[in-house]
Amino acid sequence: MSYSSLQVAPVHPSQERNFQDLMQAHHYLGALPKIGNTIWYVATAEDQWLALLSFSAPALKCSARDEWIGWSYRHQYDRLNLV
Repeated sequence: MSYSSLQVAPVHPSQERNFQDLMQAHHYLGALPKIGNTIWYVATAEDQWLALLSFSAPALKCSARDEWIGWSYRHQYDRLNLV
């Protein structure tokens, strides 16, 4: 197996059960449901799953983040999708 054959792609809906089963078996938090805007990816090489990735929408409120960015309450919800 070489790194040149490594591919990363979104998990197809038909593969979500496998993704969840592997997360439950190997991640310390177990399988977490998709909440809000979430996308799952799988890294494969020669059709073998090597790694799972999950990206979710940011928390609606995080005062340290919002203060650091300099957002006012008024702009927070309009710009949260940019995080």
